[in-house]
Amino acid sequence: MQKFLFTMFCFFIISNKTVAQDTTGNGVPAFDSAAVLNDLMQLLDSTDVSASYGLVSVGITNRLFSLHNNNLNAKQSTTSALVYSPSLGYFHKSGFSVSAGASLVNRSGKGLGVTQYSVTPAYDLTNNRNWTFGISYSRYIIKDKYSPYSSPIQNDFYTYASYKKHWLEPGIAFGYSTGNYSEINQFTVQLTGNTFTDTGTYRLKAFSMMGSLAHDFEWSGIFGKDDAAGFTPSLMISLGADSTETVSHSILQTPGGQNLIRFLKRRKRLPKLQGKNSLQAQSVALSLDLNYSVGRFSVLPQLYLDYYLPETDEKRFTQTFTLSLGYSF
Repeated sequence: MQKFLFTMFCFFIISNKTVAQDTTGNGVPAFDSAAVLNDLMQLLDSTDVSASYGLVSVGITNRLFSLHNNNLNAKQSTTSALVYSPSLGYFHKSGFSVSAGASLVNRSGKGLGVTQYSVTPAYDLTNNRNWTFGISYSRYIIKDKYSPYSSPIQNDFYTYASYKKHWLEPGIAFGYSTGNYSEINQFTVQLTGNTFTDTGTYRLKAFSMMGSLAHDFEWSGIFGKDDAAGFTPSLMISLGADSTETVSHSILQTPGGQNLIRFLKRRKRLPKLQGKNSLQAQSVALSLDLNYSVGRFSVLPQLYLDYYLPETDEKRFTQTFTLSLGYSF
């Protein structure tokens, strides 16, 4: 995936000198609005919209937590799990939309199953040649709160804006997420050999602010009059503040529970979000978004590369990806 997108990136940069951007007569790209697709997969920035439509899509990704905030997804403890994400949405030409989706994971010993559902009302500014703007709220309904593949957040607010008149488009985005999550941990005290099981519940709050520079490349009529492609590389820097607080530990109800807590080894669903962290620079990132459509069908891959800046014992470099297939009607 990484090699493919890097090759496509180099090809698009070179071919941009010989291929005209946006060859449609009225300046509207041939493919459907990428702004409203952002409500489902956060793949491209907004473009003009002239009609209302529905969208059904299915995707595969290793992002576990947020539909929109890649900065939060980059802090997950694992990127090896594959998540299958069917979704359905309705997008009104005014810019308002609502979408719903599910996350399915092939869990060890349990097979393929749903870990959570999501509902997202949103608004994206449409038909504006100077600015892109969008705001959304995602509510996550967690089916298995103990699963390491379930999102630790239940409420996810996200807004973005960018100025389109320059070749390099400056942008800014804000995310705020809250939620409770639980983990079951088993550990053994080496001195006694006794094994204990603890259920811990934690409360998470995370704020992020992201600045970006991006450019949209657009081509129409690549293989025929009904197809088009868009490609957006974005360079980003993010700042954030977060807190993870302990709500309860079941082991505290046992004799000597206070002393046993220090032996507790958490699975760390969010290893880079522990304790309380004030606002600070958190990462630099590169996002590569590709959109190819023919007729009513679209293929939308995204690769997000994130390098974590603060001191940490965890790996600094994280790669998350999404590949989505959509049909509009």
